[in-house]
Amino acid sequence: KQWYQRRVRGLPQPVLKKFSDLGSEIFIGGPIWDECDRTARAYIKSLEEKGEKVHYIHPFDGEYVWEGHSTMMTEVKEQLAELGVAEPGVVVTCVGGGGLLSGVSRGMERAGWDHVPIVAMETNGAESFHLAMNAGKPVKLEKLTSIAKTLGAQMVCKHVVEEGKRREIISELTDDKTAVQCSWWFLRDHQMLVEPACGATLSIVYSGRVSDHVQVTNSNPIVVIVCGGATVDIDTLRDLVSSLDVDT
Repeated sequence: KQWYQRRVRGLPQPVLKKFSDLGSEIFIGGPIWDECDRTARAYIKSLEEKGEKVHYIHPFDGEYVWEGHSTMMTEVKEQLAELGVAEPGVVVTCVGGGGLLSGVSRGMERAGWDHVPIVAMETNGAESFHLAMNAGKPVKLEKLTSIAKTLGAQMVCKHVVEEGKRREIISELTDDKTAVQCSWWFLRDHQMLVEPACGATLSIVYSGRVSDHVQVTNSNPIVVIVCGGATVDIDTLRDLVSSLDVDT
């Protein structure tokens, strides 16, 4: 079985190992996801022209992606109920192309939490959702410069912008240094490795800025979607901390 892995040039070793362990054949189609995606589609077309049956799986723009992500909010609702909590005060997540955020929004709608705000975090240099929300439609980010590569889609899917019009989604930005710092602090506090994309999510909590948008109480806590550890290991995180002169 062949896998077509669409990622940035200089694929992190942890990712290479995971796909190699699956017996995957890895192609690097460009320096950023958008270029890799175009290469992947061209590759699939060439196989189809040879009569081969192939299926393209989009990483963030598809019902199957949104529905899959939505189930985590069902689990959150069940876990909060066990604590005697009816609903969160706010849900914080990161956004790249919009698949995760679309799923979180769908899951919250199903849970009856459409009135609960979502804070969607990005880093400067990967702020395609922020631009889209300001424009009211998906727009192309001219250049990706953030080190948070898993947030690196130059344009978000249309569906996530429509979700932002339908319900309250607050777009917030942080910088690379803060994202790395919060990834390090999370490792220190919880012994769990997460990549800078998740550090962006954590930054609004560690900084206390989340209180700018909602009054959080014990009966309406913050729910933070902590995700993104596939591209990081301790050496990678240490290198980022050193190169960005992060205060640990």
